[in-house]
Amino acid sequence: MKFSATILFAAAASAAAIDKRDALFTVSDFEAGCIPHSSQCQYSFGVLQKGTMETTPVKCSAMLTSNNSLPDVKEGEGKCEGSARTFTVTRGSDGLTLTVTQPVTPSSDQSASHLIPNNQITKATQPNAEVESYTGDKSFDLN
Repeated sequence: MKFSATILFAAAASAAAIDKRDALFTVSDFEAGCIPHSSQCQYSFGVLQKGTMETTPVKCSAMLTSNNSLPDVKEGEGKCEGSARTFTVTRGSDGLTLTVTQPVTPSSDQSASHLIPNNQITKATQPNAEVESYTGDKSFDLN
C-alpha cells in the first residue's frame, strides 16, 4: 500500500512539473509606442535566453506604419540584431502577445510568449491624434 501511494505521489509531482513550463527567454527594456504626429509605431527590447552563458541582451526592434494603435508585427518584420532570433506581436481580445522565436536546428524552432494585457496599453490624446503606448513592466519572462 505504501509503495503504490509513493508511486502515485511521484507520478503526480512529475505531471505537475511538466505542466509548469520554465521561462525560455527574459525580456528587458521593453518599450512599445506610437509616435505622435506620425504614422509610425515602434517596438524595442533586449532578450536573453535563460539557462545559457548569454550575458548581453540581444537588441530586437521593429518600426511599423499604423493608425496610431500598436500594430501586429508579422513574421519577418520583428528582427533581432546579430541574431537568428525573430519576434512577432499579435493583438487579441485580451491584449498583445509577444512571441520570440529562435532556430534550434535547420528544421525546428523554439518559441516563447508573453501576454501584454489590455490594461498595460494606454491611449494618450495628443494634439491631432490619439496614440497607443505600453505602460507595463520593462522586464518580464517569456514562457
